[in-house]
Amino acid sequence: MIGFSLPSTQAANLADFRDAKSAEKWLAAQPQANVAVMLSSLVKQIDAFNRYDIAARERFKTMEVLRKAIFAVNNDCRRRFENKPLPLAPAEQSTLDAVRRLWRLCAVAYQHCLKSCVEGDAALSAHAARVAHRVLFCLRVEQLDSYAAAVEPASGFWRNLHAVLMAAEGLGVAGEPVDDRLLGETTESTVTGQYAMALLLHLTRPFSLTGGQFAAVVRWLARWREQVSIADRPDRSEKSICIPLDLSADRPVHASPDPAYLPRWLSLGSVLRKMRRRIESLDAGESPESLKLGSGLSADACRVLLETLGRHLPRPPVDPGDPDRLPELAVGAGLVNIYRLLGGEGLEDPLHPASSADNHLSKEQLAVFGHVVREHRAPPETTLETWRLGRGDGNEMVLLRPAGAGTSRLSLHGLLAIRRQDRCQLAVIAGLEQRADGVLCATLDLLSGDAGPRVAEIRERASGKNSRHPAFLISASGGGQQNLLLPGGMMARATAVRFYDGSGQALPGLRLVDCLERGGEVEYWRVSAEK
Repeated sequence: MIGFSLPSTQAANLADFRDAKSAEKWLAAQPQANVAVMLSSLVKQIDAFNRYDIAARERFKTMEVLRKAIFAVNNDCRRRFENKPLPLAPAEQSTLDAVRRLWRLCAVAYQHCLKSCVEGDAALSAHAARVAHRVLFCLRVEQLDSYAAAVEPASGFWRNLHAVLMAAEGLGVAGEPVDDRLLGETTESTVTGQYAMALLLHLTRPFSLTGGQFAAVVRWLARWREQVSIADRPDRSEKSICIPLDLSADRPVHASPDPAYLPRWLSLGSVLRKMRRRIESLDAGESPESLKLGSGLSADACRVLLETLGRHLPRPPVDPGDPDRLPELAVGAGLVNIYRLLGGEGLEDPLHPASSADNHLSKEQLAVFGHVVREHRAPPETTLETWRLGRGDGNEMVLLRPAGAGTSRLSLHGLLAIRRQDRCQLAVIAGLEQRADGVLCATLDLLSGDAGPRVAEIRERASGKNSRHPAFLISASGGGQQNLLLPGGMMARATAVRFYDGSGQALPGLRLVDCLERGGEVEYWRVSAEK
């Protein structure tokens, strides 16, 4: 089977269990509350079990015994790397690597069983649909873990996914419903539906979605995935939307000008029609709950998300290119660093040296004769990283940071400053992912208007102390509306706030009006600037 890379098996069993009954006993003796130990043990034991020559029916039964425990361990581990800044910290990356390896090993175990079904194993052939479904389940969870960490799926993922569909088609079970509630999406689904779900999630551009948005998208697509069809030839009808695939490639969709070696077409017309009908219903005043869109997002947020999906699904993401062949750009990251790049000063308040926002504080040291002396540090210099300007879809701006080209950790909706000649332009990260080669890929929304550095001094609610933070005033050309970018969550901790300009002069006329957008590294506030 194309794409399956299975280890050779041997008569000697190096795992601590050899069949379903012994696996059940082994599992009962494990410290299941210790997630780190369980993760390590499961990886080791399933890797060994995959090399044991055992009847396919018994291998399948054994994996079914372990399946719920594996899923529970995964859910506990996901919290350790989900929605973390990129690149991941070493401990976070280690956990992600381990759970992805675990699910890949589980997929291999079920692929052994699927291979036996293809070869006509009478003991398991009647369960071929369930076996193929289990392989896709493992791959789907690996994909969800990757997307939770904003990291591209590991090498071989898409080739394995395509191979399972081919095997199920060859067995005639691709459209057979299989009961499985473990993922919590639907009570049953088909191999074709699960395969389509993996492709749909890729097409949504998950690295541009917040955690709440992605959870809503998964819930919606799980209800609509069975409407998707996989065809041998494209549907040429007027309302059809078909995405080309190549089942021989380790890529989600076929983007080469050359013909696909094993062509298929993903037909999205019915799913897009469902989205359009729900947008019309929301515009007519119906609630998200009545449309089965859930209660996690408001009607306006659901409408915006559905419109975004309607644009993204028919247009696969563009490959931004090889960083080594792209033009360079100087980029600043981190709010304090960007503040200084814009020429701002005054974060270090001489009356409150312990309140400096960047933690470069004065240290009190005891001198030889008992005198207290202060060691004043100069503000740190601004730093710029060398990024590459990649290819985007339409007018969007895509930047790539090669592995090792910077030390800053970035988050979705974080702020960047792009240095061009003597001017810095601010941009918000609208999409962020880490590719398999370690390259960070950021899609940016450039902020229009002039950006000026400001200082926000707040009185902390918990301690009563003053602290100073960088802020950015965005003034529209022509003297229109002004918005202020503040560090996320800052105002929730404040009992009072005062503003200063970039040179430390008080701005008594600057007032916050209302918050336009929360979430991420910065908040957007409408302000008035009375003189």
